[in-house]
Amino acid sequence: MNIYGFAADINGIIGYQGINYQLDQPFKDTLEALDQALMGHLEVTKGKWGIYTDIQYVKTEEEKQVYNYPIALSTTVNLSNAGIYYRAFEQFSDGTGWIIEPTLGVNYTDLEGTLDALGKGVAVEKHWFEYFGGARIRYNSTSPWNLAAQYTHGTEQTQIAQAYLGYRKAVFSTPVNFRVGYRYVSQDYPDGNFKWDTVQKGPVVGLGFGF
Repeated sequence: MNIYGFAADINGIIGYQGINYQLDQPFKDTLEALDQALMGHLEVTKGKWGIYTDIQYVKTEEEKQVYNYPIALSTTVNLSNAGIYYRAFEQFSDGTGWIIEPTLGVNYTDLEGTLDALGKGVAVEKHWFEYFGGARIRYNSTSPWNLAAQYTHGTEQTQIAQAYLGYRKAVFSTPVNFRVGYRYVSQDYPDGNFKWDTVQKGPVVGLGFGF
């Protein structure tokens, strides 16, 4: 099980009913508007097979002034996935060295947004599923240091790339993997009068617990 924080900068285009909104939000702006956040990863392995699920849920609420008119904006983004992988290559039988694991799974994206201005409100809600394929690469040494990376590409153009440097240490007899890394999420999803073309990228800090 992993619990992590994703310090994401968000940029791109959000389009609705023919109007495109240019999004360029650094992490400090996202943090100021943050209302709720949940990020985690759960993984179960048996032999060379494994299954996992990952969730990134962020809700923001903010109020701004545009041309002296008050505007209230609320957004909720839920990007979750579930997958299966197989250990196709293992450099050494003791688990050290390079490990390559092809993976397949499903992404789920759920978007909700509301915009209130001059007493009028506009609400947008979209969700979609997509299959993805990719690979995981890990490197374990005889020291506590370890490396991990993963790339997946979805059928609806969701790309997720991430890489981590980890350090394993026992804490109260529980194996803990302290991780730092970088995560990149790109989505390009048009659907009628709606368009979601965004990139989220930034550093990640997390803790992994083994049971």
